[in-house]
Amino acid sequence: MCRKGSVMPTPFKALAELCEKLEATNKRLLMISLVADFLRGLGNDEVEPAVSMILGRAFPKWSQRTLDVSWATLSNIIKRITKVDWKVFGEAFDKTGDIGSATKILFENSKIGKQATLFERVLTITEVRRGFEAIAETVGSGSREKKERLMEALLSSASPVEAKYLVKIFIGEMRTGFHEGLMEQAVSKAFQIPLKTVQKASMSVGDVGEVAYIAKTRGKESLSKIEFKVFRPVKLMLAQMANDVKEALREHGGKTAFEHKLDGARVQIHKRDGEVRIFSRRLTDVTRSLPEIVELVRRNVKAEE
Repeated sequence: MCRKGSVMPTPFKALAELCEKLEATNKRLLMISLVADFLRGLGNDEVEPAVSMILGRAFPKWSQRTLDVSWATLSNIIKRITKVDWKVFGEAFDKTGDIGSATKILFENSKIGKQATLFERVLTITEVRRGFEAIAETVGSGSREKKERLMEALLSSASPVEAKYLVKIFIGEMRTGFHEGLMEQAVSKAFQIPLKTVQKASMSVGDVGEVAYIAKTRGKESLSKIEFKVFRPVKLMLAQMANDVKEALREHGGKTAFEHKLDGARVQIHKRDGEVRIFSRRLTDVTRSLPEIVELVRRNVKAEE
């Protein structure tokens, strides 16, 4: 029973069906409207998980948690659950060229797909996020077997279309054509906040899902006050391609600056007191891989925060 004024948990199937619609169109304005409508109908605590999942991520972009799931492990679980001849998967993959779509076909041909209406258990967005968290937190001795059990529990509760998008999130390959820039526009449209405000906030906190949550719960004023947080990686400014110098000059209004391109990795370095962390352009924590840089920063960068 749902109390008056409360929001019913959103089924993961609703998110999966939204992703099906996104995959079926290349009309950007339609995509933005579909996602904006979906975001407006979510409960507050569902917003960030839903945004992450629509973009093919289990967690916020800045989070260092990973599912660490191999295709070998995932395929074995799918085989166990569906009990369908694996040739069916091969044929489906050859036809669709997509692991998630092939999984959907496999589930449709299994007893799970055929009995879904008889034994339907609603899998919610919140449950899926909790499942991902449990998988990511499973480490140490016996972790592989425990991860497999957790993944199997999620997939066993899934309908064919839900299985398709669970698999896509597991492997980090959504392929709906709906990217982060469009999500920022959807957040802007959903909560009636200027796009520039959304984009600036997204760059500052490093995750459009958190921006969507703040937009829904606290509105434009709070979003416009968002500031950079130490140890929370921000999105890097990336160079845009130009065909030639003339095009670059034209794009910059006739004046621009040129510099030699040096080989190396683009990183961002955060420091507070003696603690230093280094993040890659993909916002991955690579501190342990660069101990000599950490030491150089500790010795030579005087900023406290």
